[in-house]
Formats: sequence, C-alpha cells, structure tokens
Amino acid sequence: MRRKLLEVTLPVLLLVCLQGKVVYSQYTQGETILPRTVGVSGNFFPLFQANTPVIRPDGSIKRVDPFYQYLELSAASPEHNISFNTFLRGREVLNGEEESFDVYNAFVQYSAISNAFEIRLGRQIITESTNFYLLDGGLVRIRPVDGIQLVAYGGYQDKDIQPEPEQPLESFGLFGIKLKSDKLLDSLISIGYELLDPNDFSPRHILNFSFNRVVPFTKSADIYSLVEVDIGEGNLALLTVGTGITLHKSLYLNLEYDNYKPDEDRDEFLIDPIFDTFSITRLQEARVGITYIPTNYLKVSSNYSYANYDVFDDESTNGNIAKLGFSWDFWRQIGLRAFQGFYIMNGRPDNWAFGLNFGASEEIYKGLDLQFSFAYAHFETISNISGDAFSYIMGTEYILIRDLALKAEVEINTNPIFEDDVRVNLGLNYYFSRNL
Repeated sequence: MRRKLLEVTLPVLLLVCLQGKVVYSQYTQGETILPRTVGVSGNFFPLFQANTPVIRPDGSIKRVDPFYQYLELSAASPEHNISFNTFLRGREVLNGEEESFDVYNAFVQYSAISNAFEIRLGRQIITESTNFYLLDGGLVRIRPVDGIQLVAYGGYQDKDIQPEPEQPLESFGLFGIKLKSDKLLDSLISIGYELLDPNDFSPRHILNFSFNRVVPFTKSADIYSLVEVDIGEGNLALLTVGTGITLHKSLYLNLEYDNYKPDEDRDEFLIDPIFDTFSITRLQEARVGITYIPTNYLKVSSNYSYANYDVFDDESTNGNIAKLGFSWDFWRQIGLRAFQGFYIMNGRPDNWAFGLNFGASEEIYKGLDLQFSFAYAHFETISNISGDAFSYIMGTEYILIRDLALKAEVEINTNPIFEDDVRVNLGLNYYFSRNL
C-alpha cells in the first residue's frame, strides 16, 4: 500500500522537492510557554476549497468541495504550572457524503517550578524518537541534576481513530526511554531504548545513540552522529554521521553520510523521500551542502546527494540529486520578498526529473498582502509515470479587523494524473487571547 500511495504522490512531491522533508502534519506541538496570568488563546480557521479532484477506487476522478474547520486552543494556569493544548480539524464534503473529525493533539502538561520534572498526558506528537509518532499516552521528563535528563514515553496509536490521510496501516504500541546529557565530554549525548509493538506483527526492539559536539580546538565546526540498532534482527537500522563547518562568517559547509534500511513499519517519515521510493533493502547516501548569506536580505543554499541503493534483491544502482535555491528580500523599502529554486535528479537508469519553483509576496497596502508562486517539474518514468507538472498559486491575505484575516487563493495544477485542476481556497483566520 505504501508503494501505491507513493506512485500517486511522487509527481506532487517532485514539485515541492526543494522545500525539504515531508513532515508529519500541518501542525506539531512545540515547547509550552506559560503566560504570566491565567488565560486562553488560539485561533480558528475555517477554509472552503472548491473543485478539488480526488481519485476514486476504480481510477476515475471526482470533483468535490471540502469544507475544513481548524481550531487550536491553549489554556494555562502559571500559578499551578499547568497548561492544556489541542488542535482539531473538522472536514465535510459539501457535494458528497464524506465527513471526518480529527484530533491532532489534546494534552495536559504539568511542569515543576524548578523545571526538574515535567509530565504530559493525552494525545500528543512524540518527538523524542527518531521518527515522529502521534500517540495516545504520556511523556515524563526528569532533570535530577544539572546537565542530565531522563525521558520516558509510551502510548498507543489506533489506526481507526487517527487523522486522515496520515492513518497507519496497523495499530501499534510504542514505549521508550532515553538518557540525555550535555555535560559528558563537553557534548550532547543520548542513549535510548524503544519498543515498537504492532498488533499483528512481532515486537521490535531498537537501541539508539546520538552524539554532537564542537570539534576540539575549534569554534567553527561540529560533528554529529545518530545510530540505531535493531536488536531482534541483529542489524544496523540507521547510521548518520556528519559535520558542519563555518568556512567564513557568511559561508557554511555541511557534509553528511547515511546508511539505513527502509522500514515500512517505522519509516513513516523518510530520510530521503525520493530515493526511498526506489530502494527495497538498504540505502547509502552522501550529501554535501553549502549555504551562503552575504547580507541580511539574501540567502543562497545548494546541496548535492549521491545514493547507492538496492532496487531488487542483490541488484543495486546509483542516483543523484542536485538542488540550488535562494531567497531574498530585495527592494527592501517596498518589502518585496521572494524565493527561487532548481533541482535535477536521476534514479534508476530510466528515472530522472528536473524542476524549479518561484514565489513572491508583497504588502501593497497596509494589511493587504499579495502572493504568487509557481512550480514546474518534468519527469521520465518516475513510478511508471512520465510527463510535465505545473502548479500556479495566486492569493491574497487581508486583515479585515483586528485579529481577523481573510485568505483567498486560486490554484491551478496540471500533471499526468490531474490534467485539468483549478481550485479556489477561501478562508478566515481569527486569533484570540483572553486573560481570565
């Protein structure tokens, strides 16, 4: 099922290849910052999307008009060091029978005044693991002494009550413990154990170790590594080593090597979403990246990846990806911001693609912002699909009154799957904050 899904999404993925890794969802919780007084805050964002194409099970295309309602709500009592956060999404297809209500997170968190103890209970995204997991469970963080941190987490993910379309193929339990230190060897070090227990398969036992420190006798370079060992299978699940070097005050170099086995049970968030599509047993990849920031309004970044991977048992091949991108805020007096990028890749002998994207935004009037973006990709036999893909998005955001903004977009997409895709997005974003 994972392969079939990627066959459909890869042409779209190629359009946004320059924008980094695929993330778990549109929202992930971060560090909780308590306000000074008891209060609630958040935002409500209803969004109507007209003329959206979807693929039916028989392969035909249907046009639907989904209506989304997003709500983020936070409440906190600093006197008691307690906070609550939730992020919800409702979805209803106006010209169909589909509807859903998704809870991305809903947790209560308590933090001791001394910051020595923290506990979070409820639906939450666990970020302490190598991959991100959405679990119904808990996380405990203890800091017994300065520089030492003990983290334990556990929970269950039921496939039938997870947000769409991130629903897993099976339900599973996850339990882990990790010891972290920033004092030993003047480094950031962690060592941990994780148990992944799917309902219909044997449990997995994983040991992990990470290391990060400044290179001795320098102030301009650091080294880092991450190792995962599958105890049950007795193999190296993941190895990442790298270094970051400041060549000049505005020039940075990054070198990295990865060696891992694509894992359908655990790699929901792939290290390389392109080459992982082709690899079936083990993948090795080396990357070099350069970032140049000559001024505070211009950033240039580029990277090159070389991969060796198995496309069939005992049959391997090579692949390459090169990217170049820059973003700038030129004509600073009028505030025009823009970005631009280009990439080229080749995988198996007959798989290759190149593409570019461009975007710009400008506040033409106080409270009125115009936006435009364009992306193009050409690909040959990527997941048995060849052709060209275009995407244009033209939109505006206007602050109607304080804390209330109107968003409107027209999106035009053309690709071998959806030859004619024109959709309209209309939404309101209301921000609120109240002290109690």
